[in-house]
Amino acid sequence: MGLFRRKTRRGADPRPAIAEFWSWWEGNRIDVVEALREERKDDALRLLQPWIMAIDDRLTWDITGSEEKSFGLVVTSAGQHETRATAERWLLAAPDDPDVEFFSTRRRDPAALQAAVLNVDGYEFAMAEMVIGARVDPASSQVNVVVHHPLFTLVDQDHRLHVAFLGLDAALGEPGVERWIGSVAVSVDPPIDAIPLTSLDHVVAQLSGSGASTGEGSGEWAAMKGQGTKGPVFAIIRRSASRHTYPLADTHVAVVLTYEAGDNGMPVDPSISGDIEELEGHILEVFGGDGPHAVHLGHVTGGGQVVAHFYIDGLELDPDSIGPVLDKWNRGKASVATAHDPTWEHVAPFMR
Repeated sequence: MGLFRRKTRRGADPRPAIAEFWSWWEGNRIDVVEALREERKDDALRLLQPWIMAIDDRLTWDITGSEEKSFGLVVTSAGQHETRATAERWLLAAPDDPDVEFFSTRRRDPAALQAAVLNVDGYEFAMAEMVIGARVDPASSQVNVVVHHPLFTLVDQDHRLHVAFLGLDAALGEPGVERWIGSVAVSVDPPIDAIPLTSLDHVVAQLSGSGASTGEGSGEWAAMKGQGTKGPVFAIIRRSASRHTYPLADTHVAVVLTYEAGDNGMPVDPSISGDIEELEGHILEVFGGDGPHAVHLGHVTGGGQVVAHFYIDGLELDPDSIGPVLDKWNRGKASVATAHDPTWEHVAPFMR
């Protein structure tokens, strides 16, 4: 088995700072809870600030409501893919607190769209006054939006975008925005075909239920056929998985398997498909099975090779661990390439 790696760029390991945060929380949570009970939200946020920023100063945090506890504390990447896994690690390490529920993303909050007022740059933005123009992009299965609020004329572009994203998060929840919203623009003028922001979830519901996909079939897996530079290409893709549902899986692992190919680059022996699936299953087992730390996205066959795509938690799992499994591939050669890829760019062409 050949093993090679691309150079990766990963930030500092956040796990020690996360452990320090929860150690601090254990001894100081009562001060935060008391501040919240006394409606001193700003004081509570200031208590939290140095400990959250020590994890990663790109994270944002806020106090929210909770259906199960008295208060909610959200620590989020605010749409930054590079820190999404960090926020999720923070959440997974959280204790069961009697008063505070913890979140790593902003939740959908329809009530806020009707009643909430955002204080931004000294102005009060009523969420109910936000409207959008929405255009569905069939190629990406996403919605491109233009957001308008009557007070946008009073603030600069950065503040407009801040208000817009808070509104979108309330309409769909942060994971929903990441999954379903493409481009976001802001406008001081209402779009010609403006609809209330409260209607955005209906647009997304129609899109998600329209059957838009990258291949045939309506189940979790889809089959795709295409033409590559070396002949026909056939792919089996896990259509239900995305970087939004596996935020810790930030490292791409491409397993390349060669085989005896015919003139068109496809396998001479069709029974190879069973061997491929068996090998992929063993690889996923070594990675601990499908879950928050590992996911198998399928494989692409053509040009004399199979490329099986996995994403793993690069801080918790070692790609070298699958070496003994790949040594058993007797149809040709096996090699591995890895890359830190929190945005899943390596598989984007066939995951749309």
